[in-house]
Amino acid sequence: MKIVYLVHQFYPEFQAGTEKFLLNTARMAQKNGHKVHVLTYSVSAEAGFEEEYQGCLVRNYFYQGIPVTAFHYRNEPVDLTYGLEGRSTEGFFQYWLSAQAPDLVHVGHTMRVNPFITAAVELGIPYVVTATDFFLICPKVILSPNRDTLCSGPQRGESCRRLCPELAEGFISERLSIGYGILRKAAAVVVPSRFVAGILKNELPELKPLVNNHGIRAGDLSRNERHYTNGDALTFGYIGNLAYHKGVHVLVKAFNAVPQEDARLLLFGSGEEGYVKSLKALTENDRRIEFRGSFSAGELRKAHSQMDVLVAPSVCYETYSLSVHEAMLANIPVIVSDLGGMTEKIENGVNGLTFKAGDVNELAEQLKKVSENPSLLNSIKQQVSLHTIIPTIEQEYNLYQRLYERIVG
Repeated sequence: MKIVYLVHQFYPEFQAGTEKFLLNTARMAQKNGHKVHVLTYSVSAEAGFEEEYQGCLVRNYFYQGIPVTAFHYRNEPVDLTYGLEGRSTEGFFQYWLSAQAPDLVHVGHTMRVNPFITAAVELGIPYVVTATDFFLICPKVILSPNRDTLCSGPQRGESCRRLCPELAEGFISERLSIGYGILRKAAAVVVPSRFVAGILKNELPELKPLVNNHGIRAGDLSRNERHYTNGDALTFGYIGNLAYHKGVHVLVKAFNAVPQEDARLLLFGSGEEGYVKSLKALTENDRRIEFRGSFSAGELRKAHSQMDVLVAPSVCYETYSLSVHEAMLANIPVIVSDLGGMTEKIENGVNGLTFKAGDVNELAEQLKKVSENPSLLNSIKQQVSLHTIIPTIEQEYNLYQRLYERIVG
């Protein structure tokens, strides 16, 4: 069958968790004999576009053997990254889908590409949604009304009106209506964790989301075989966006309290200039903390080889966290904040360590605990290796293959 994968951004411009999930799924579908094509939005207006169709610049390329079409609005809508208006499906959206004539559309993210879902409905093309975050039910995407605050869902707009008064009533109602409609009309809704399933079902009780943990490409990893003894110097690592909601400032503050002079903290990733500048100010010129920048997907093994413990200090709900589960599959102990789907496979003190999200002192205590007693990491590694199931991309894809066959068949 022919499958179009729809996502808000893609390689090589972006390579975060959703993009990695979509690439893995498309490659597995292609490997299983399906004809695949990725449709995405290109944020850059200088990306070498080949043609223009009714206000949309278009270019085609291949990424790791996957054909990709990227488009860019010549005149970008002001609400491009948070709106869900049902724009007209006349022109490029219906034209492109009609020309491709897929049997199925698999939606990895609806930001910027929502009109293609509307076009698929009007053309009678079934679609599957994988909800990698809360974009469809939250105008602010991450269920965080303001910095350091969280909510459990829009409650049909009631929470939005109460906690986000800066949002217009009409905007809230229209956006939620469109988001709910996308979920209800989907042939199937898949989520990466029980936590996300619970949030969606609280909002739409009739919804029956399928839980399918994101798979990890084991071939990209090498196992941490180090045996730790007390007195060993440890390197802590962070991988991801350098953004406030990821809690990197919490990690830097906590690490400042670690007394061991031979401990290190490596921060892999990039982010908004102002926030990165504030992080560097927090380091107080501590030479133990290094900003290593972003790395390509093929360099994950190298990044892992430089750390003994991965820390995920998010102050927002994580729907799953590929970086955490990649580290666990590589037998690297993790310390994570106790939010969302990130801790569903972690028992504190057994196969990982957790701390209260945003609590600098509690995270500092966990960092100091392992710094003072590195041998604790040996039992954590053993528990992960023997008793923690981290699915591969092959195992994750099995569910999608069955869905595709059921829907199209």
